[in-house]
Amino acid sequence: MPDKKAINDAVVRWALTIVLGVSAYLFWSIGYPHAMGYQEQFQLFLFDYSYFAERIAVPGGLGTYVAEFLTQFYNSPAIGALVIALVYVLMQRMTWMLAKRNLRDGDNTWLAYIASFVPSLMIWWQMGDESTMLAYPVSLAFMLASMLMLPRGKVGRICYTVVALPLMYWIAGPLVLLLGVYVGVAFAKESERRLSGLFALAACVVYAVACILVSALIVPYPLERLFAGIFYYRFIEILSYMLAVIAIVVLLLSTISITAKVKKPKVVWGIAAAAVACLAAVFIPKAYDEQKYDLVEYDWLVRQQRWNDVIAKSERKQPTLPMSVCATNLALGMTGQLGDRSFDFFQNGAEGLLPEFERNFSTTLLTGEVYFMLGLVNTSQRYAFEAMESLPNYNKSGRAIKRLAETNLINGQYKVARKYLTMLQKTIYYRKWAEKRLEMIDNPRLIDEHNVYGYLRKVRLEDDFLFSDKELDKMLGQLLMRNKDNMMAMQYLLVYPLLNRDFPTFMGYYGYVQSLKNYTPSACVEAVALAYAQQNKLPQKEIQRYRLSNTWKYLLGN
Repeated sequence: MPDKKAINDAVVRWALTIVLGVSAYLFWSIGYPHAMGYQEQFQLFLFDYSYFAERIAVPGGLGTYVAEFLTQFYNSPAIGALVIALVYVLMQRMTWMLAKRNLRDGDNTWLAYIASFVPSLMIWWQMGDESTMLAYPVSLAFMLASMLMLPRGKVGRICYTVVALPLMYWIAGPLVLLLGVYVGVAFAKESERRLSGLFALAACVVYAVACILVSALIVPYPLERLFAGIFYYRFIEILSYMLAVIAIVVLLLSTISITAKVKKPKVVWGIAAAAVACLAAVFIPKAYDEQKYDLVEYDWLVRQQRWNDVIAKSERKQPTLPMSVCATNLALGMTGQLGDRSFDFFQNGAEGLLPEFERNFSTTLLTGEVYFMLGLVNTSQRYAFEAMESLPNYNKSGRAIKRLAETNLINGQYKVARKYLTMLQKTIYYRKWAEKRLEMIDNPRLIDEHNVYGYLRKVRLEDDFLFSDKELDKMLGQLLMRNKDNMMAMQYLLVYPLLNRDFPTFMGYYGYVQSLKNYTPSACVEAVALAYAQQNKLPQKEIQRYRLSNTWKYLLGN
């Protein structure tokens, strides 16, 4: 007969594991889908032999290949969150299986089981740093699996060690040091003599270190990077010490026996479980900086062209940073509300319309979206290329490649567009999109009929030239001269001098716009009223009425 107590314990343990998985799934799918979108856009996983060969040619490449394969599913928040939740659950279960090996018959196993959640929770916390790559937990899972596969018997373990350490180093990177220590500890525990046990432990560690040292002779990476991991962190020149701490915790849980004798074990372990859960609930959200992830969400919404959602987000909480203000103004412009509602939101000068160029892979993409929607297609193309080339881990960007394909389609550079679209054909999520654009190359009439590409072909500036950040209003004027129906350029041209509180320039632009089209948005009407009031040409009654408007408050510096 099965032990009823053992069955009940197993059910409770699995219930706790399921709670971990469900909590992680809800956290990522509902709370941080934009964080997954941020990670996915800075890679381009290709089903291509060259891509696979490029990855496995360096230490940790196979683990990274698997991680990037999984990361592409972040395109779907539901599937992406499931992937992350399963990684956490898998790590917890394997940590528990390793910890259980250290328990003796009759030991209370609950403390060890509760402790097995710690590595997963620490990784959950660490992923609040947006530069932490999924390659780290995936590689760690590979290493835990290799530790579980350690055979019994001295000869079997020696053979396994000789083969597994260099192999796992090439699969998962410098986390192989965990396997080296784990195997060494296993030899030491079974050794009859303490000195020979210490020698076995030292030999295993030295062998693991030797694998890393030898690899430095054949791969073009500095030694410190090989010890820190090539793919674990986005910025290859930065060493994240927290990743090392997590690895040490995993090693301790795998090698040290966690037992305790108490009078009321269920009460004590229940309190311990509640304490771990409370600490996780308090500290994990704090790792996800609110201001940083607000910007990530703005960019994510802009990428999906969810303009009304951008405006709704800004209505709930006023944007205060240049990029969030930029996203809000872009959404207002795309919905035709910029001239009416621009001063309903916080503004930080003209930079909130068109931020200055920064060699930054995240903000450059958002700024490029503005130029694209205005019709400055060539500038948008340069920004997409600069963003991709500034990625610190030298990845390609799916989002940037898509934009480069679009700009070349619009400009009629079909050979270049085909090159990018052929790359996107080798993906899961971009394949159908790319195939539709390839049909456009074969039939350019489809480009002219496209609601976005056809429109941008009509309003774009065809000359490829550079311009000063101080003369952006002149570029907006040229866009409007090119096509008077370019409402985005019209809105931006009128709001630009207002954000600089430049009344003479605004009045000149306003007069020009009126000569083209009867366009009188409320913010511009109020600005004209202020200009007349400053010349004493507006009745006092009207002045008192307008003084309460958001436009006057901004223009008067209140």
